[in-house]
Amino acid sequence: MNHAGAPLRQAAPRFLLIALIALMPACLQADGPETEVEDWMSRARGALARGGDDALPLATRALKADPQGADENLQMSFALFWGGHFEDSARYMRRAVNADRNLLLARKALSNAMPANDAGARLVELGQAAEGDAELCFLAGTMLLIDQDRTRALAFLVRAEELAGTDAQAAILADPDAEDRNRLRGEAALVEGDWSDAVRSFTFAALDAPTIAEHYAGVVIALSASGDDDGALKIADTLYARYRPVTLLPWLKALDVPPQLLLAAAKRFAEGPGVKELRLGALLYFAGSWYQSARETGVRALLHDKLDDFVHDLHGYMEEQGLSEDPEPVTTPGDTEVPPETPEEPAPTEATLEDARKQIRRGAFTDALKILDGFVSEDAAPAVYHLVFVATVGRGELTDALTALQAWFERVDDAERTRVNALRELFASAQLFDQWRQQITLVRDANPNQGLPRLLNTYVEITRGRFSSARTELVVAKIETPMHALVLGFDRILAKESFQNDRTPDGVLDDPSPKALLGRADRLFRDGDYEGSRGAYLKAMEADPTLPFLTLGLLRCYFALGDYDSAARRLTDLFKEQEMEQKEARDFVLLLDVGYDNLQKFEEHVAALKQECDERLVSTTPWLLYGVIQLTRTNTNYVTARDALKVWYDNDRSKVRDPILVKLYEYARRRAS
Repeated sequence: MNHAGAPLRQAAPRFLLIALIALMPACLQADGPETEVEDWMSRARGALARGGDDALPLATRALKADPQGADENLQMSFALFWGGHFEDSARYMRRAVNADRNLLLARKALSNAMPANDAGARLVELGQAAEGDAELCFLAGTMLLIDQDRTRALAFLVRAEELAGTDAQAAILADPDAEDRNRLRGEAALVEGDWSDAVRSFTFAALDAPTIAEHYAGVVIALSASGDDDGALKIADTLYARYRPVTLLPWLKALDVPPQLLLAAAKRFAEGPGVKELRLGALLYFAGSWYQSARETGVRALLHDKLDDFVHDLHGYMEEQGLSEDPEPVTTPGDTEVPPETPEEPAPTEATLEDARKQIRRGAFTDALKILDGFVSEDAAPAVYHLVFVATVGRGELTDALTALQAWFERVDDAERTRVNALRELFASAQLFDQWRQQITLVRDANPNQGLPRLLNTYVEITRGRFSSARTELVVAKIETPMHALVLGFDRILAKESFQNDRTPDGVLDDPSPKALLGRADRLFRDGDYEGSRGAYLKAMEADPTLPFLTLGLLRCYFALGDYDSAARRLTDLFKEQEMEQKEARDFVLLLDVGYDNLQKFEEHVAALKQECDERLVSTTPWLLYGVIQLTRTNTNYVTARDALKVWYDNDRSKVRDPILVKLYEYARRRAS
């Protein structure tokens, strides 16, 4: 290299970087506003492009002129990346993405921003350092996106999301449609009246995009409808500070929330003493399509503050749109009409065990028990008694819970009796699980000498991997009922050598949230447990079907298990997810090989698929799957892909072939020739 840039292997302490920024020339402290933002940026870009020593100081000066600017933060990230300061570079890259993520897509290549040799060498160095580090994986993914290497960028971004557990920026860059998923889920929850899920979804949406008023409006509506008036009023202050009438009011009008679900909350606020309550009452009436009531409530708010911007905007919008009536029958803020009752639950005989699990996951133990009543019998499956145990504990019926636990214990083996997370994974969140446990611990703490709650908690602690605590809990139960079947069974299990040490100092670190289940599925796949991975993917899909890469993960599992028909069905789902009807064939992304830590194992699975093809020369599914994999793998083999897809094309007897597969076949033909 013909420049004096930082050596590629230099690892300067971070305090030197801080000192460098602090000791900028005296002009950084010059009085008066910055007037040369454009000039500093162009000079910073020029210095980095030629590999000059002043690349970082000039980038710092440009950033000082506009600390929130996307270009300025990106240039700072480039300069730090070029100098080998990857962690600091990742921090400024996140700021740039937060300001304008589309800025990355506008860049052509890293070699345009810095010397080409340095860019390539730094990418190699970063790739080696990124393993196991979420921030460095994020930085590697963004730099590869800028360098037009989307395939490898996607792999690093997926890894960043997996390591972090939740990384909205990485998820959005990997899948642009992910941006609205929390919001869409929140809107669906509002329609269904699931207020807790709506609050959770809109809160995540607000964290991902903190400038969007609609996200705060969703939280406010859900809190109001659930009866949390204080929380709703607090969040409403943030809503009004960020709202824009041109986006918020049309969004509220388009919400399909059943009017009766918001009526009670709207009436409470409409009878409030101050402008805050009246303003929120008008908003809720408007969201529920009670336009006349919204107008009347807004008028009363203007009596307190005649300059209230939100109320004036709301009245102006309703007048412009011709919105003036309440739904039939007409109601007024003083009306005391009770909203219609919720439809009755389906009869338990029509429900399934999975329905009972869903009720438990939400904490609806009474509803779960109603469903389970139809399954309890002398020859019922062990899972029935296990779910009855959980549901009765949730209702505080510990004696019935002990009976159900004993019935389950006698029907399963020791492996199932001691399965880690067997209880925690039934709940949607750690908070719900802790609330469920309190039904036992509160009774135990109220009477420390009672054996029943301690015996139940023995099982709970075993599933948490806290074997020492389980033995302590069992002591009282052994004194009270030494010959009880559960006492004898737990005592025998805890005496085994493998149960002498806890799984972790504080028990098992468990978090079966949807994203944690997705991460678990990925880990199980890499470990070669394809059946377990498939089950974890299906659980994650049930908990949150909007998570990215679920379909791809299931496809990969079916492929590894040799279930090629199921893999082909998931491939069709993947076409829909990626909207391939409107895209070019070259835009399709499969990346089966990226999910393997051991590429030799991937090659073995490809060979097994090829053998299936050779043994079924007139088949269609194995050949189309083999062709698509060859077309989309990291080292694309267009000739092999073309030949395999040709066999599929010739053998397929469908009246109408899948147009996307035909598109991929034509693409393989063109590239092969």
